[in-house]
Amino acid sequence: GASATMTVAAVPLEPPAAADEPAARARGPPARVHVTVFRANNLRAADIGLRGAKSDPYVTVWVKDRPNTEIKSKVIPKCLDPEWNFQGTLERCKFGDPLEFQVWDRDFAGSDDLLGRVALDFDAWHPDGYEGTLRLEETGKKESTIDVKLEVLPAPFDEEDKPRCFVTMHSAWGLRAADFGGKSDPYCVVRSRGKRSSFRTKVVPKTVTPEWEEEDEIPDWEVGDDIEFVVFDYDRVSDDDELGKVVLEAAQYVDGTFSGELQLKKKGTIKVTVFIYIPPPPKPIDPGAHVTPDNRKPAPFQLRCMDTGRVHRLACYTVVGRSKKCLDPRYDLALDSPGVSDISRVDHAIIKCWCGADPMSWLARVYDPRGVQAASGVGGLPGGGHGAGGTSVDNEPVTEEIGLPIEMGSVLRFGVREMWTLERAMLYQKSYAGEVACARARTNATEDPGSFRDLRVPSGACNHALQKCADWDSLVRVVLEWCGEPDEPPCVDAIEVLDEMGVRAARCEARTLEEQEAFRMGAILREVRMGCTVRLRLSSDPCLLAPILRRLGLHKKRMQDIHNSRSEDLFG
Repeated sequence: GASATMTVAAVPLEPPAAADEPAARARGPPARVHVTVFRANNLRAADIGLRGAKSDPYVTVWVKDRPNTEIKSKVIPKCLDPEWNFQGTLERCKFGDPLEFQVWDRDFAGSDDLLGRVALDFDAWHPDGYEGTLRLEETGKKESTIDVKLEVLPAPFDEEDKPRCFVTMHSAWGLRAADFGGKSDPYCVVRSRGKRSSFRTKVVPKTVTPEWEEEDEIPDWEVGDDIEFVVFDYDRVSDDDELGKVVLEAAQYVDGTFSGELQLKKKGTIKVTVFIYIPPPPKPIDPGAHVTPDNRKPAPFQLRCMDTGRVHRLACYTVVGRSKKCLDPRYDLALDSPGVSDISRVDHAIIKCWCGADPMSWLARVYDPRGVQAASGVGGLPGGGHGAGGTSVDNEPVTEEIGLPIEMGSVLRFGVREMWTLERAMLYQKSYAGEVACARARTNATEDPGSFRDLRVPSGACNHALQKCADWDSLVRVVLEWCGEPDEPPCVDAIEVLDEMGVRAARCEARTLEEQEAFRMGAILREVRMGCTVRLRLSSDPCLLAPILRRLGLHKKRMQDIHNSRSEDLFG
């Protein structure tokens, strides 16, 4: 047949303004309509019987020229004033779509007879719905009516702001004539290739040059999907005939701009526009937003000057500047040494501290109120040096919105010269010993202290031996040997690492031999250093103890075999 082409244009949507509703929310199907058909009156009699002329009426409701939206009531036999009280929902109603009501007489031997129809324009039911009596047309000499109620429901919308694809079907021409008389009843189905979800245009009757001019969203579209367009001829009593199809590959519109012609496989030309909506990136969430300037409670951190050794205790909200008059020396850090003119008098930096989910864990974050402009001083000189102003953490510039997290040992740089490091401090020095005793008592109340073995890493040799452990079993053996209990069976189901202050730094559990063999030691060993404590929890679970004892027996036998073999080699 003759060649066929298709013109497609793909353009990106501008991100919506922050104060407005997302532009994508207003696209696609605008409404769902809940339909109630109460009754019909004075219908035409389409059947003739011994007991008089009657009909077997039922009603259909659909979006005009969209047969796939049709909903249908039950049949009321032998009645001219049926009362259906039928309810249904039309899901994909678009702007400008009229609704059509058709009343039919059910015939079991032949095709059904039309008893009347009426169309309700879009403006009559949108946006406030409709309730009343409609007069049917094509009723013969009868004045038939139908009582209906329409309620407009909000269209479903996915709250997740994700990339979306909208297609506007404009028109087609040169399509194949599939019906008698040289015409077709064309509509187009649009979907992501390989997926079932799709949308379809309205049916334009008796033409090979339809004009649709409607937009919809491709359901389940994802970035990288090919778009498939398939044009069909609608047939009421048989399967629809395919008039042609074409695929727009993702590589052709991946950059959001495409304009060109694509050839259908059979015959005809179709014109469409593709819009790709790319949502704006989500705003970052500040984990310390709940810490306010009036929160001046003490925090378990302190800053130490790397130049002078000066120590400043942090509060939950600490301001850094160089004005002693404007800052509170009890809580804020005043940098008054010579040569700090590049530091702001007030609010050069803000440090927030707060307690995490665990009362023993605290978090800290530093912010630069002057934002990106001040942060540009970090690495601003040739070779990546510090230009002037700004705040950095380990040479990473601090921003205003969410700042940067700081941990033990982090180096904070204010301006060019002031360099401070973060250290841990006792929250309440007078009650620290009591708190440790209370914590130990709480632990002993729930767990037997005799089932634990603690090793405070005493030397570099011990730390070196622990760092060389390649698996769970070898770590347990090394700890037990340094504890002076080499004969204790290495049956341990939990390993903890406590830092120098006795705060838990890591905890790992492995209750089966298989879990222990598959365990990666890096989760524990990266927290092990001199001065920390490695705690083992011994287990008497037979499901774990039995295979470990069996493995010990095999290990001893293997060692004895090696000893015997070497003895024979040495002494004959």
